[in-house]
Amino acid sequence: MPDRGHESESARRRRLAWIRAQTGGSLRALDTFDLDPARLVGNIENLVGSVTIPVGLAGPLRFRGEHATGWITAPFATTEGALVASATRGAHAVSRAGGVSTRVLGQRMVRSPRFDLDDVVSAHRFAAWAQASQDELSAQVADVSRHARLVGLRPMQIGRSVDLVFEYETGDASGQNMTTACTWRACLWIEKQLADDPEIALRSFCVEGNTAGDKKLSQRSLINGRGTRVTAECRIDGATLAHVLKVDQAALCRAYSINVIGTALGGGIAPNINVANAIAAIFAATGQDIACVHESGAGILNIEPDGDGVYASLLLPALAIGTVGGGTGLPQQADYLEMLGCGGTGTAGRLAEIIAGFALALDLSTLSAVIGGQFATAHERLGRNRPVRWFTALDLTPEFFERTLTGDGRVQTVKVVGDNTESSVISELTHRVSTQKLVGVLPVDVHFDDEAAPLELVVKAKPLDGEVVLAAHRLVSLAGGRLAEAWSRGSDASGFLGTHLRELELYRDPGPLAAIMPRCHGIHRAPEREAYLLLLERLGDDVLLRDSADRPQDWRPHHVRAALDGIAPVHGHWLNRTGELVAKPWFGPATETGRMVEMAELWRGLYEHHHREYPHLVAGEWLAETIEWIETVADWWPELEAMPRTLVHNDFNSRNIGLREVADGFELVAYDWELASVHVPQRDLAELLAYVLTPAATAEEVEGHLEHHRLAVQRAAGVALDPVRWRRGYRLALADFTVRRLSLYLMVHTAHRLSFLERVVATVARLGEIERGRG
Repeated sequence: MPDRGHESESARRRRLAWIRAQTGGSLRALDTFDLDPARLVGNIENLVGSVTIPVGLAGPLRFRGEHATGWITAPFATTEGALVASATRGAHAVSRAGGVSTRVLGQRMVRSPRFDLDDVVSAHRFAAWAQASQDELSAQVADVSRHARLVGLRPMQIGRSVDLVFEYETGDASGQNMTTACTWRACLWIEKQLADDPEIALRSFCVEGNTAGDKKLSQRSLINGRGTRVTAECRIDGATLAHVLKVDQAALCRAYSINVIGTALGGGIAPNINVANAIAAIFAATGQDIACVHESGAGILNIEPDGDGVYASLLLPALAIGTVGGGTGLPQQADYLEMLGCGGTGTAGRLAEIIAGFALALDLSTLSAVIGGQFATAHERLGRNRPVRWFTALDLTPEFFERTLTGDGRVQTVKVVGDNTESSVISELTHRVSTQKLVGVLPVDVHFDDEAAPLELVVKAKPLDGEVVLAAHRLVSLAGGRLAEAWSRGSDASGFLGTHLRELELYRDPGPLAAIMPRCHGIHRAPEREAYLLLLERLGDDVLLRDSADRPQDWRPHHVRAALDGIAPVHGHWLNRTGELVAKPWFGPATETGRMVEMAELWRGLYEHHHREYPHLVAGEWLAETIEWIETVADWWPELEAMPRTLVHNDFNSRNIGLREVADGFELVAYDWELASVHVPQRDLAELLAYVLTPAATAEEVEGHLEHHRLAVQRAAGVALDPVRWRRGYRLALADFTVRRLSLYLMVHTAHRLSFLERVVATVARLGEIERGRG
C-alpha cells in the first residue's frame, strides 16, 4: 500500500494509481475529489476517494418538542427511490393533524470491559469492590475527557468473569471513541489498584466484553438505553388518514396488529416498520456513524384508535448520535447539521428529536402504503425467476452498431454525447424503472473509418410493458389502496400492454408513417436481455417546435394546420381498416365498452383525488362534466366504437412532434409511437389542441382546426365524413383523453411536477366549455 500513514492529495493519487494497476479497472470517477485530505486525518486511513450520495429534502414537519419546535425540513441521503416522498407524505399527514410531540428521555453511552479472575469468589469480591470505587473511577474518566461523565457502573458476573458495564453521559458527542479511551484508563487504574490484592486475584482484562451492544441490536440497549433515548407521538384524525394516507382507522390499526405479530413470529426485538430508513438517511447526511444504524433502528412503534383517527408513538431507545466529532465536521455534513439547527454544542437533543419525528412520520406513511395496497401486488411484480444480463450503455460498442445499423461501413468509435432523456408519457411513468439496464433515449455519435462526419443518432431503449404497468400502479396507489386494486384489475385498458414491441414493429413496416417518422437506422430486439432498441436519426435544429409543451404561444395557426396535414394521411390510410392492425400480435386489442365500465371506479377515484390535491384546477363545471362522462361511459363508449376508427398516434402533442420547414411550408415529424392505438382520428386532434392552444382559446379557433382536420382526412381516405358526426366524435375523443390520459398525467404531476400540465388541464377545461356551449 503506497504512502501508508500519509494523507495528502499526492498520496491519494499514488494509491489510486496503485489500485488501478492491481485491478485493471479505469476507476475514472475516482479522479474527482473535492475534500481536503489534511482535514480527514482521524476520519480515514489509506484515503483513495469519496462516495457521493444524493440528498433530498423530506418534510417540512411541524414539531412540538423540548428541543425541536416549529417547522423543520430534514436532509435524507439515500438512493432508495420514493423514500423521501414517503417521509414527506407522512410529515404532511402528521403536520396537518397538529404536528409531532418529542422528548429526550435520557442519554447514555456504554462500554463493558471483561475482567477475568481466579474463581467465582474473587469475581464476586471484585464486583462489589468496583461498585464501591465508582467515585475514584469517575475521577479517572474526568482526566481523559471533559465531555464524558461516568453516571453508572453495573457488574455482570458470569462464573469467574465480570463484565463491568460503564454508563456515560457524553454531551453532544456520540461518544464511542471517547468512552473507549475513558474506559481504557479506568481499566488500567483498576489493574494497578488490584495488583497486590490477594483476595481479588485479577488475571487479565479486555476493554470491551461485547455486552455493551456497540453497533449491534441487543435487548440490553432496548431496556437500559444506549445513546440517546427519545420518543415521539402524534394524533391523526380520520379526515387526514383518508385524504393524505389513503387509509381509515380500522385498516391502519389492523396493519399495526399484523406488524406486531409478524415481528414476534420473525424473532424481531422491536416492532416498527422501517425507522432504519429515516435514521440511515439522516445519519449519512449529517456525518453520524453509519454502523450504528443497526442499534439505533431498534424503534418501538405503537398505534391505537383515537376518536375517528389514531394515536401513534415511537420510542428510539438507543439512538447513537452526536453533533460534534467524527464525521460531523466534514464540510457538507456540517452544512446539513446547520440546516437542521444542530451545528455545534448543545444541539444533540434537537437532532434526536428531529430523527424521532421523521422516523415516526415515515413509519406511518409506509404502514399506510402496505395496508392500502400501495406496494405493488405480488402478481404485478416482474417476477423474474432467472438472472437477466441486462443490456446497458456499456453494450453500445462499435461491434453492436456494425451489427445493427442498416447499410455498410466499419464503425470506428461510438461516443455518447448527451443525457438520457425522453418526453413521452411512458418516460414520465418509468423514469426510475431501472438503474441497471438501459432505458430511455441516449444521443450518440457513430464514427466510421471512411467518413469525417459522424452519424448522429439516438438510441431509444424501451422498458417492458410490465414495467410501465407497474410504474403506473405505483402512481395510482398514491391515491389509495382501493384505486390501486382497481388498476390491477383493469390495467389492460390503459393502452400500455405491448408498448415495448409496438414502436419497433411500426418502424419495421411503417407504410404511410415513414413520411412523418424520424429515419430508422436499425432495430435491435433481444428478449433474453430485455433489450428492445431503436437507432433513430437525431433530430436537429431544422426541426422546429420540438419539446414545446411550455411554449404554446409558438404554435401559430399555420403550424397547427401543418401538423394536422401531416397526420391526416395516416388517419386516412387506416380509416375503417383497423382489423388489420388489431390482428397483429404486437399491436394489442382496442378497448371495449365492458372494460371501460369496469375501470370507471378507478377514473372516478382519481378525479376525486385530483380535486383534493388541486382544488384550484380540478373543480367546477369541468369536474362535474368529467365525473358525468365517467359515470355514463356505458352509454357513450359504444357510440365511439361505432364511429370510423383508424391508427392514431395516441400521444400526439407538442412533446412528441415537430415541424421541418420545406419549400411550400412545413412537414410533420412525429416520434414516440409506443402508444399507437385504434381510435377515432379526432383523438389525436383533441390531444394536440390541448397542448398547442391556451385557456383563452376561442370557439372559432377550435372550429377552424376541426374542419381543417376533417377535410384533410376526407381527402386522404377518399370517403365523405359528415361534419356533425365528426364534431361528435371530437367531443367523445376529448372526453376519453380527459378521463384516461389526463388523469394519469395528474398523478405523475403529484409525484414530480410537470411544468406544462396545469396549463394543459386549464386548456382542456376550456375546450370542454366550448363544447358545452354548443349544446
